[in-house]
Amino acid sequence: MKKILLHIAIFSSLLQSQDQLFVGTRPLGMGGAFIAVADDGNTITWNPAGLPRLRRKEFTSSYADLFAMDITHSYMGIVWPFGDRIAIGFDWANVGFDDQELNYSDNKLNFSLGYQPFKLISFGGTLKYLSRDMGLDGTSYGKSTGIGYDFGLLIAPHKKFRFGLGLYDLGGTKVTYKQNKIDEELLGQAFRLGIAYFPIDGFTTAMDLDGDRIHIGGEYVIKNRIGFRAGFQRDLNGEEKLIIPSFGVTLKFKSLVFEYGYESHPYLEPTYRYSLSLQLSPAVVSINSASINHNPIFRSLHRYYEGAPFVKAEIKNISDSELPVDVSFYIPTMMENPHTESITLPPKSDETYDLGVSFSSDVLTSAKASFDNLVQPDIKVAYKQDGEEKLAQKKLESSYVLGKGKLTWSDPEMIASYFTTQDVVVDKFARTNIQAYSEVLKKYFGKTNLGRAIILYDALGSFGLVYNVDPSTPFLQISDDKSAFDTVKYPWELLDDKIGDCDDLATLYGTLLNNIGIETMWLDVFKPGEGHVFLMFDSGVSPDDVDRLFLDRNEVAVLDGKVWIPVEATLVGKPFFSAWKQGALKYSQMKADQFVNEISMTKAMAKYLPGSITPEEVYIPDPTGVSELLEEDIRQYIKWLDQVVAKGIEGKLETADDYYDVAVLYMEFGRYQSAIDNLNTAMGITPNFPDALNTLGVCYTKQEEYEKSIEFYNKALAQQANHPGFMLNIAISQFMLGNKGLAKQTYDDVVKIAPSFSGKLEDILGAAKASAGPIANANTISLSADLEADLDAESSKGLNELKESAPKLEPEAVQRASYRARRAKSDNAVGITFAQIGNNAMAVDYFTKALDKDPENGEYKINLAVALYRIRNYDRAFEIFQEVKLKSPELVGQVSFIESMGEKPSKYKKFD
Repeated sequence: MKKILLHIAIFSSLLQSQDQLFVGTRPLGMGGAFIAVADDGNTITWNPAGLPRLRRKEFTSSYADLFAMDITHSYMGIVWPFGDRIAIGFDWANVGFDDQELNYSDNKLNFSLGYQPFKLISFGGTLKYLSRDMGLDGTSYGKSTGIGYDFGLLIAPHKKFRFGLGLYDLGGTKVTYKQNKIDEELLGQAFRLGIAYFPIDGFTTAMDLDGDRIHIGGEYVIKNRIGFRAGFQRDLNGEEKLIIPSFGVTLKFKSLVFEYGYESHPYLEPTYRYSLSLQLSPAVVSINSASINHNPIFRSLHRYYEGAPFVKAEIKNISDSELPVDVSFYIPTMMENPHTESITLPPKSDETYDLGVSFSSDVLTSAKASFDNLVQPDIKVAYKQDGEEKLAQKKLESSYVLGKGKLTWSDPEMIASYFTTQDVVVDKFARTNIQAYSEVLKKYFGKTNLGRAIILYDALGSFGLVYNVDPSTPFLQISDDKSAFDTVKYPWELLDDKIGDCDDLATLYGTLLNNIGIETMWLDVFKPGEGHVFLMFDSGVSPDDVDRLFLDRNEVAVLDGKVWIPVEATLVGKPFFSAWKQGALKYSQMKADQFVNEISMTKAMAKYLPGSITPEEVYIPDPTGVSELLEEDIRQYIKWLDQVVAKGIEGKLETADDYYDVAVLYMEFGRYQSAIDNLNTAMGITPNFPDALNTLGVCYTKQEEYEKSIEFYNKALAQQANHPGFMLNIAISQFMLGNKGLAKQTYDDVVKIAPSFSGKLEDILGAAKASAGPIANANTISLSADLEADLDAESSKGLNELKESAPKLEPEAVQRASYRARRAKSDNAVGITFAQIGNNAMAVDYFTKALDKDPENGEYKINLAVALYRIRNYDRAFEIFQEVKLKSPELVGQVSFIESMGEKPSKYKKFD
C-alpha cells in the first residue's frame, strides 16, 4: 500500500510542478533550456515555431524510466516539411506505470503546424489530445479526455542569437471524466521564455525561464558526429530552491542519431534517457534553372567566352544561414576539368547568378577540336549541410560545340578571334621577311607602312599562296545569311595549306600586318549578291596630308582620324599595286552605296581575343633574293611616287624652292637619296640656302650617317648663324655618335639662344635614340648591282620632262621672293619645334614671323591659331580660324576645337 501511495505522490508531483511534462533526451540533457533552440524533432512539443526551420523529415523516439521506479516515459514523433516555409509535426507521449495492483496511463497526442514567413520570424500552433486513466486492482478510476492548445514563436535577429516564446494550454486545458461527465481544468495556462546563443559553429548555449524555474544549458558538437551537453534547472520559489543537474551525449552516423541523457534528482534516483532518431535532411540547395548564354558554342571564341558571363544559373538556398558553395560547370570535349567558382548564397534566397568559364589549354588543338559535337553540359553545386557533403546537380539543354574553324557572320567582329598575332608561325613569317628585305625597305620604301605592307603581300605570293573559293561554304553564297556557318582557317593553317578563300587570305594578311604593328580594318561587304570581305591598313599618313602624299583621294579611305589603304587579298600572287587598285575601287564603290562595314581590328581584338593556340610546325624558308613580284612592285612604287611628287609641285620644276619641295616630299616617303639629289640641285641654283643644307643633314641623320649630317648642319649655320634648330640637330647627331659631352655642350649653347629648350635635353635625345633604325640582320638581302642600277634609272624618271623643260637659271637670277618664302618656311618649322616641346609663346612668335614673310599661307595661319588657343588667347585664335575657314575650309578639319573657345582640349597631331 505504501508503494502505491508513493507512486501516486510522484505522479502528482510531476504534474503539479510543471503542468506540462516535456520530452526529449537532448532538451532535458541541457537542463530543459530548449524553447529558443528548437532544432530537432522534439520541437513539436517544445515550440512548434521551430518546425519550418528544420527543413528535413525526422522520425524521433525516446524512452526513460523515471527515477528508476518503473515509471516509463515513452515518446515518438514525426516532422514533415512542405516547401521551405511550412512544416507539420505529429507526436505521441506516454507516461505510465503498471503492476498487479496499480496502473496509470497518461497519453498525449500533438498535431503541430509551423510557418516561417520571413527569415527573422516563425510561429506555430499545436492541437493536443489528452487521455488519462488510473486503475486499482483492475478497476478504472478517473478516466478522462480533453483537448488543449499551444502556441510558439521564434525570432532570429542575428545568426548567433535566437529568442523563443511558448504559450501552453491556452485558456487552460480541461478534461471530462467519463464516469460522471464532470469537467476539470487539468493543465493551467503556462508560458516559457528562452534565449539561445551560438558563439561558434557547433556550440550552443541557452537559457529558459518559466513560471517557477530557470533552465540553463549548453551543447558542443564536434564535426556533426559527436556532441556533449550539460545543464541544470533550479527552482525560483520555495525555501529549498532545488537544483537538478543533467548531461548527455549524442552520436550521429549519417542520418541516424543516438542520444543518451542523465538527470539527477536531489531526493530520488537519477533518470536515464535514451533516444533514437532518423533525420532525413533534404538538400537545402537546389538548381531551379541553368542556361548557357551562347548556343551554338564556337571554339574559336573561347577567350571571348572566358572574359564575360557564360552561364546563367538560378540557385535556391532554403536555409536560414549564408551558405558557401562551389559551383562547377562542365562542357564535354572543351574541358578536361570542370570550371569552378566559389560563391556565398544568402539565406532564404532564390537568385540568378552569372558564372564565368575556363576552357582546357588544348581547346583548339585536341583531337576533337576540328569536329562539331553535340554535347550536354552539366552544372553542380557542392556544399556542406549538417557537416555532410551535399551535391545539387542539373543537366543543361544540349549544345552544339562547333569545330575550331567554324564561324558565322552575324557579328563580323568575331573574325578577330582568328587574328593570332602572337602565333610563332605568323611571327616567324613576318619577321623573317621584314628583316630579310630591310635594305630594300630602307632604300626604296623608307620603312613606311606602305613599304612593309608591300614586302609582306609579295612574300605571301612568292610563298605560293593561292586564292580558291571555299567549296563547302563559298562566302558569296552564305554572306546574305548571317546565321550560316562559314569555315575560316587560322593563319598558320593557311600558311601550311597554301590555299584559301577571301576570309582566309584577309585574315592571314591582316594578322601579319598587326604582328609588325600596322593597324588594320576589316571590310565587310554586305550588298545582296555581292558579299565579300577584304581589308585596309593604316598608311601612317595624317589626314591633313592626303592630297599632298597621294595621287587621288580615291586611293585611300579617311576614317577615324587615319588614312587607310584598301587591299584585295584574293589577288595574292599578283603585284601589290594590283591588289591596292582593286581594293580601292571596291571600297569606293561599296562606300558610295553604303554597303560596307569598316571594322577596327584593334577594337575587335580587344573584344574577341585571339585564340590560344600552339600551331603545328610550318616550314618558313628564308628569302633568297628579290622575287619578280617585289621587283615589279618596286618599279610600280617608283612610278607612283614620281607622280605624287609631280602633283605636289603642280607640274613645274623651275626654282630652287621647287626642288626643295620635291626633296621634302621624297624625304617624307623615306626616299632619302632622291631627296639628297634634289636638294643638291636646289643649292646649285641658290647656293645661299641654309634650309636646304639643314634638310640635307636631316637626310643623312635619318640614314644614320651622323658625321656627314653634322657637316651639313655646320654649313647651314655658316649661312644662318646661331639658328637654334640647326644647333639642336648637331647636338642630336653628336649624341647618336656617342659624343655625349659635345652633345651636352652644343645643347647648352642652344639653351642660351632659346631658353625655352631648358630641361628638354633628355626628352629630345631620348626620342632621337628611339627613332634610330635597327641594326641590319645578317640575312639581309641586297639587290644585285645590275638590278639596283636598273631601278635607279627608273627613279625620278617621271620628273625628267619637268627638269628638261625647266629654264636654266643662274644663281643671281633667283627672285628675292623665293628667299622670303624659304625664310617663312624655316620660321614655321622652328615654331612647330617650340610647340612640340610645349613653349607655345615662342611658337606664336615664330609663326607670326612666318606670316610676315608669307601672309597668305593658310597652313601657317592654322599653326598660329592653335598656338594662340594653347596660350588661352581664344578670341584671336577664333578670328584666324574663321578667316582660314572661309578661304580654305579643307585646312580646319583637325582644329575645330578652336570654335569651343577653350571648352575642348587642343589635340593637334602636328604639335603632339
